[in-house]
Amino acid sequence: MVTFTEAHRRLQYTDKDYEGTEKMNTKRITKHIDDLLLDPNNYRFIDRHEYRPVLDDQVLDERVQQRTLSLIAGRNNENIEDLIASFTTNGFLDIDQIQTKAVGNKFLVLEGNRRIATLKILRRDYEKGNDVGKLNKNSFESINVVEITGGDTVQHLIAMGLHHISGKRKWSPVNEAQLMSDLLKKHRKSEDEICSSLGITKQKLRKSLRTLSIIEQYKESDYGDQFEKNMYSIFESVINQPRMREWVGWDDSVYEARNSVNRERFFSWISQQEETEKDESGDDVIMTKEPIITQYREIRDLAEFINDEKAIREMEKTRNIRKGYNISDMLGNEKFRDALDNVQNGIKIIKNYREYIKDTDYIEIADLKSELDKLASSGMGTIDTSGKTGAVVFASVDSHFDFLNIKSFRKLKDIRIRKLSRVNIFAGNNNSGKTSVLEAFYLLSQLNDPNALFGLERYRGKFYTEFQSLWLHRNLTSVIEISGEFNGRHSTLFVQNNSDGPMDIDKSGFLSTVRISACMDNSSFDTHIHLYGNKSPVINYTKTQILCRGALSSPYWHNVDLLSRAHNHAVREKYFSDIIDFIRENMDSSIERIEMTENSRFMVTSNRLASAIDITKYGEGLQRVFEIALLMGYNRNGILCIDEIDCALHKTLLVGFSTFIQKLSEKFNVQLFLSTHSKECIDAFIEAKYNDNRDITAYSLSERNGQAICKYVDGKRLDALIQSVNFDIR
Repeated sequence: MVTFTEAHRRLQYTDKDYEGTEKMNTKRITKHIDDLLLDPNNYRFIDRHEYRPVLDDQVLDERVQQRTLSLIAGRNNENIEDLIASFTTNGFLDIDQIQTKAVGNKFLVLEGNRRIATLKILRRDYEKGNDVGKLNKNSFESINVVEITGGDTVQHLIAMGLHHISGKRKWSPVNEAQLMSDLLKKHRKSEDEICSSLGITKQKLRKSLRTLSIIEQYKESDYGDQFEKNMYSIFESVINQPRMREWVGWDDSVYEARNSVNRERFFSWISQQEETEKDESGDDVIMTKEPIITQYREIRDLAEFINDEKAIREMEKTRNIRKGYNISDMLGNEKFRDALDNVQNGIKIIKNYREYIKDTDYIEIADLKSELDKLASSGMGTIDTSGKTGAVVFASVDSHFDFLNIKSFRKLKDIRIRKLSRVNIFAGNNNSGKTSVLEAFYLLSQLNDPNALFGLERYRGKFYTEFQSLWLHRNLTSVIEISGEFNGRHSTLFVQNNSDGPMDIDKSGFLSTVRISACMDNSSFDTHIHLYGNKSPVINYTKTQILCRGALSSPYWHNVDLLSRAHNHAVREKYFSDIIDFIRENMDSSIERIEMTENSRFMVTSNRLASAIDITKYGEGLQRVFEIALLMGYNRNGILCIDEIDCALHKTLLVGFSTFIQKLSEKFNVQLFLSTHSKECIDAFIEAKYNDNRDITAYSLSERNGQAICKYVDGKRLDALIQSVNFDIR
């Protein structure tokens, strides 16, 4: 395995040999910008729709070079805006080598294509007399490059792989996978040779190759022109889920999904669909429907009911994965009823033939009775999460959370979060603790109110109404200890589940006692929740207090009662029309109004439809915007925690939506805590430049040696980093 030090040494292109290959020599030379050719087969854009492979003898063609420049720069130079800003501000800094090889009397750029493309664009501006900042004539006529001679194509590929796969300047996963595939298939390198050369594990290699293979099948399908590199994680999740692999007929001997029916069916779920429908006048209208699945996280839920055809059909009919998941639970209930009927029928048969019971059979019957007794008692020990919240401590809020210390909560240990502002973004990869951080803020804001704890466990367990005390008893196994400062007052929260419980309570069916102990300065608020398997919890407290109103919003949770209260509040406070205006202006201009019915359903009236329809018939993005906007007003002078804020939102909406919620946050004095793993989402908040980004703070969550790490990046510094080096906080 190649170490980081060894990989770094190889990236410098010294005169030392790669084992088993021809010697590769390097020489520093100075060249005019016109002598430098862009690489038309650059791995950065080989996954793009407009890319076409270019043969070696076509590299010098001026049309090829112009097309390559356009591919690298993007429309209106959007792909190199960061470099343009950096070069005009700082000049062209000769820090990282630009590696080239001779092609005729020109030099093909092997490494540094974005920098050379940027110089070519700025050279045009210079010749037109436009301002190019600190660049001058010499910047384009004397460019230091490294000429590489000797070696072979494989060496160059490995060198790029070390730089962009094992090194710091990573490609997108699909580009990484393509290079690995080329080394394996085109250049006949073994798996061991590739792993050793690139410093990667065989697991990463094979997972990348499997993912690329199913992507290639998608590209060959009817939906292939819709492939975007950010879909890579969806295909990767299919490969990672055993049930999904089996369903698409994955054959590991040929790296293909062999079940063509299921494979194409899955491809349709992740793609836009064009369908012909009749309008009010009876004419055919082509309607474009958004994909059912847009996030890799949804693949895990899909795997839960992928073999349930009834649930799959419901998902396809409603184009809503949650609908499929829910109906699958209904099927589970039917299976339970069938099992219960079988038990009842079995008991009748046993009673009719009781003369055949032997002494040893009584032991088995007693065991069965014991199990049935447990089921009967556990069904009565349910927790109702619809209780009223405690009284708010503060009549007014001048400042929200200033800092938070998480000594112990779920996987988070000794996390210190400082310099909080109005909008706080927590970014990181999957399972890095983002959701837990948001939950910690929410729990502390609710002090000793038991409904906050009940709500979190209900959401975590995906219960849609009440849930059993046994769930809380079994899952609350570690101490929760959180502290922070809100509105200038220090507050702490301590939660512990004790199986012993106090002596003076009913111990029949007793499970444990959950103690919630909250403090604010010198005031203490305690709640004791006695959990039973055979009855509802007994809750004791003198009074419940909360620091402020707070709520959690997640694409995977749905709280009908909360949204109903938020809607009534929005209507009463007369800001409901602002929400409808934003949706109409940014998402669907045909929407006229959204109204709540008696059964707490939201009905949408559109000038395109003959009658109002339920909001769930619209896309997840519109529902998400509607919910978040409602909760902003409802939590006036409080906090709102939004998990995976970018989920189901199209990237073109992110900037406008980020501005909208920042305005609402300011209007209603709400502190926001947001989680995302999307760089585009972070960029949107910075690009919006609302209030000059003074109210934005970002944090990077990662893991080191099994320990969660939280790093702080303020809004202004994050803005500068994104503009100059395309910084990715994740």
